[in-house]
Amino acid sequence: MADIESRYEFRVWGESLAELREKIGRRATPVKATSRETYLISRTTDRCNAKIRAELIDIKMLRAEYRGLEQWKPVLKAPFPLDQAIIAGQIFPNLDIAPPQLSKARYEIEEFLSEVIGSQPEIAIAKLSKTRHEFNLITCQAEYTVVVFDNGVASETVAVESVDADELLRLIHEIGLDGAENVSYVRYIKRTLGLASKP
Repeated sequence: MADIESRYEFRVWGESLAELREKIGRRATPVKATSRETYLISRTTDRCNAKIRAELIDIKMLRAEYRGLEQWKPVLKAPFPLDQAIIAGQIFPNLDIAPPQLSKARYEIEEFLSEVIGSQPEIAIAKLSKTRHEFNLITCQAEYTVVVFDNGVASETVAVESVDADELLRLIHEIGLDGAENVSYVRYIKRTLGLASKP
């Protein structure tokens, strides 16, 4: 994939983040989007955000942490069917798990999930729906999202991100997120699935 610049991110979760959404909404008009997504959660690392959306596998890696921010780098976006070389050479190494023996040259989505991922005890599958409201804040991006897991658990999340850490820290201060816990999708899903303890 073409080189994409890493972005700093700060994400919070809660049962109701309407007040925070209103603060961001005073700065920009949101664009709404909905999606069905499947996350691949490695029990061995919190640094790999791997998900399937719109028949693409999309992977970001946590490259650095700076003043409470997390810097994520996109490393893979590939359509299905997936080549064996991508599965063994990119997906599993990013999940920090040794690849299994692969009997096919290419895998469709359901084959990949059932035959490849489903046989791996170190990988959990989390299916969910998202309703996102995305805001363009010129130097930063923001989103307010309602997340509903297939097991019925629902939550709200607000994230702000930018390639400029100082601009992002300024925005975090202005909307009142100083002192909040920055929790990535990976760590939140692990807590929801009982794979990590809650604070």
